[in-house]
Parts: sequence; structure tokens; C-alpha cells
Amino acid sequence: MNLTKKQLKNLDILVDHLTKVTIRIIKLSEDGNKIGHCSGFLFQPEPNTIPFVITAGHELPKLGSFIETRIKKDGKPLLINAGEFSVFYNHKDIDYAYSRLPIDLYKEEMQAYEGVEFIAYQHKFIKAIPNEGYGFAVINNYEFVKSGDDLVLPLYCCYELFLELVDQDEHLNYFKVAREFQGHEYYRGASGSPIADQEGAITSILISGDNKDEILKAFRLDNIDIKINNGC
Repeated sequence: MNLTKKQLKNLDILVDHLTKVTIRIIKLSEDGNKIGHCSGFLFQPEPNTIPFVITAGHELPKLGSFIETRIKKDGKPLLINAGEFSVFYNHKDIDYAYSRLPIDLYKEEMQAYEGVEFIAYQHKFIKAIPNEGYGFAVINNYEFVKSGDDLVLPLYCCYELFLELVDQDEHLNYFKVAREFQGHEYYRGASGSPIADQEGAITSILISGDNKDEILKAFRLDNIDIKINNGC
């Protein structure tokens, strides 16, 4: 696929936008050890309301999940509580979870840091359609490692662009990747990443991949209703 410089620049802008919208969620055991991670995003359905955290439901505990920031505290990324999740997962076609962000638990601490920014999605979810390009992008490693006397932050971006909708049912979108399937290790931790069109409108969240058919499966968000008033 040959792209013009303008098209490449627009793709860079889209990837940058998606990595800022997408958050990394760390799952901790009761004794504070990391037991897994996934991705998600903040959704603010109405202005001046507390955002929801939306992610994939599989392997997600109701409690014990934290949003990993890029702020360094005591040599580690600062974590903020992601709240208590309502988890919807049936091993077949339902796979999502959401919580109301418990801002009061960390607001005071976050005010001590400069440059902290969380972008909440504030638009309607759209229905994916054929013959359009979709994509996701997530910074998939915030871990600090030792390099000489300094701690450095190695990052890699897990992404797919030009995803093509090849099938759709009531709850799932099936996207064909535009390049060679990158393998399950590459996508590890990307579950829950928002999949958006080229304008940044979110349609679904990534939940799994099929190496044989080079298909990514995503849970549709345009068919669910998160009630603002009671959070359920």
C-alpha cells in the first residue's frame, strides 16, 4: 500500500491520538503483586460527569485493578485505583466491563504532579461498517528498567491500522488485519483497547485474535447502554 506523505502524517496523528485515549490497566493480587494487565479507555457520556472506565471483561476481577500512569514514583509507575468493575462475560459473545472512576480516592495525590492528563471519550459509539478503515494503538509497556545509574522507561506501541470489517453479529465485530498477523505475544495486554475509525470515533474494544484466519475479534459498544445515573 503506497501512501502519500499527507496520508502518513494523518496516520501518525491518529496513532498518537489513540495512544493518548487508551489506558493501561494493571491487575494486582491482594498482596500487591502484579497478576496481569489489559487496556481500556475513559468514557464521559455527559460533560462534567465522572468518567467510566471501559475494558474487556475476561480475566478481570471486580476489585484490584489500577490505571498505570507515566508518572514515576519511587522508581515505579504511579497507579491509580480503577474502581469496582461491573463485569459482563459469558465465554461466547459478551466480553466487556466498566466502572465509575473513583476520582475522590486519588484526586489530591494527582494534583501534586504536573503534566498529568487523562483524555475521556465524550462522543457516541458508532456502528462499524464495511469498506472503512479502523484501528487501535496502545503503549503496551510502562515498566521501568535500570540503565547505568538511571531508570529508563522502555515503550513499544502495539497497533493495527486499516482493519477491515468482514463480519458482524449482535455483539461482535470481526476485523481482518491489513498486514501479517503479529502473533499473540504482540497483542498481549491490548485486550480492551478501543477500536476507532479514521476520525477517532470508537466502535468496539479488542477482545481476542485468530492467528489462523488473521482476524481480530472486538466487542461492539454501539449496542450497549451504560446508564449515567446509577452506573449500571
